[in-house]
Amino acid sequence: MAVPARVYRRLAEALTGYGLEVRVVPRRGVEEGSTRPSRTADWSYEDEAADLADAIAAARAEIPGTRVVVVGHSLGAQLVAMVAQTSDHAPDGIVAIGASVPAFRHYGARGVALGAIGAAVAPVSGIVGHWPRQGFGGPTPRTLMRQWAQMVLTGRAPFALDRSITMPTLAIRLDGDEIVTDGAAAAFDAAFAPESITHWRYDDAQCPEGGNTTHIGWVRTPDPVAQRITEWWDVHTTVAPAVTESGTA
Repeated sequence: MAVPARVYRRLAEALTGYGLEVRVVPRRGVEEGSTRPSRTADWSYEDEAADLADAIAAARAEIPGTRVVVVGHSLGAQLVAMVAQTSDHAPDGIVAIGASVPAFRHYGARGVALGAIGAAVAPVSGIVGHWPRQGFGGPTPRTLMRQWAQMVLTGRAPFALDRSITMPTLAIRLDGDEIVTDGAAAAFDAAFAPESITHWRYDDAQCPEGGNTTHIGWVRTPDPVAQRITEWWDVHTTVAPAVTESGTA
């Protein structure tokens, strides 16, 4: 949420260094020059998933015969799950980093504060016209934020948690992630067929000097993540893929 594409520049460079063709998908309302969310500018998870599906289609058209693996971070991973289940342009592979279904019940005592945020979304966004910058993950369009709040309060995601996603998937759990708990990550994994998903936990022992494994901090020194993605994808394809990354927090 509210994280611009430039934050993932080093990851894109690292993946390129491993021989992958990389495309970064800008998110509406976040990038410089794009229309910010407001009372008159509103959109949903479905709208952003359609943007990602269009980017996958464009990558395939640019390099005919290519296979596309989508790297989605946090909310970006949720969008990838939606595309995989609902679009004609589903990717050939998925990498989900710091992904979750952030239902408050997965957070123990911290869930009280998270639930309070979720409960505040509808009235605040109704008054302001969107979820404001001062709020968690703001500014965010009111419809998308209300869908997020439904996940928090009920555990119902905007994608099906029915084990229906069967393409190869690498789920990367960040050991120092202060936002995603193991329970919330496991809830996200329920969207995937168990035989399709590979899990990898990125911990401090694998982290370069000066880096960390927190929800956002990992992108500062992303080479170990880029290396793991490349090694995993090499197992599933002998064709160099185009990588489309959708990243948000």
